[in-house]
Amino acid sequence: MGRPYDDEWILKNWESVRNWNTLCNEYNRVHNDNRSYNTFKSHCNRELCLNFLYSEEQEKFLMETYPVCGRIKTAQLFNERFQKNKSPQAIKVHCVKNLKLKVTKERKAETAIENSGNYKPVGTITSKTHGELYVKTENGWKRLKEVALGKPPKGYLIVHLDGNVANNNPDDLAVISMAVNMKMTKNDFWSENSEITRAGIMSCELELMLKNGSEKVPASQSKGNRKQESVITRHSNMPWEECQ
Repeated sequence: MGRPYDDEWILKNWESVRNWNTLCNEYNRVHNDNRSYNTFKSHCNRELCLNFLYSEEQEKFLMETYPVCGRIKTAQLFNERFQKNKSPQAIKVHCVKNLKLKVTKERKAETAIENSGNYKPVGTITSKTHGELYVKTENGWKRLKEVALGKPPKGYLIVHLDGNVANNNPDDLAVISMAVNMKMTKNDFWSENSEITRAGIMSCELELMLKNGSEKVPASQSKGNRKQESVITRHSNMPWEECQ
C-alpha cells in the first residue's frame, strides 16, 4: 500500500490550479511522488469531494447552447468564448450527467443528415418534383413560389404565367382557383407568353362569373391592395436572380 496523500496540500492548492492534470503533476513534483492522473483525480473526487466546476456564466451558456447545437458545436463555441480547451465528450458528459440536458429532436435529425453527407444549410435552393424549386427555411423545405406569395387558400393554387416552373419571379406568379385552372386547361389558354396567359386567366374568371351570375371579384384580384387589372401578387427581397 502506497503512502497516504497529502490532503492538506491538495486542499490548499487546488483552487489556484483549476486543472487536474496540472495539479497532479505539481503534486508529484513537490512530493517526489508518481501518482497517475486517474488515481489522483479519483482520490480528490471521492475522498475530498473536489471538482473543477464550471462557472455560473459557463453553465448558463451550456444550458442555452447544448440542446440546440449538440456536443461538437457547443464545445467549439464554448472554447471560443471562454478561451478553454474542452473536448466535445467532456462537454457532453457535464451537460448530460450534471446539468441533465438533452439534445432536441430537431438537432438529432440535423446531426443525422449532416453525418450522412446530405446536409443542406438554410437558404439552399434545389430542384425537386418536375423541376419545381424549393428553398430550405428554418421550418423545413418550402416551395419557392409559396415563400413569395404565401400558401394559397384551399381551392386555389399558384401558377407560373410563362409555364416555366423554375422562374419564380413574382411577376410570373399568379394565384388562381381550381375552377379557373381547369378552364384554362380545357380552353388550351396556357402559353409561354406571360401576357397571353394572364389574359386567358382573366377571360376564364370573367366567364365563370357570368356563368354563375355572380359579381364577386375573383380571389386573385380581391385580396389586399392588388390592382384590378393584374392577377400578380408582388413580393420583394427574394433571390430571384439565383432561381431563374
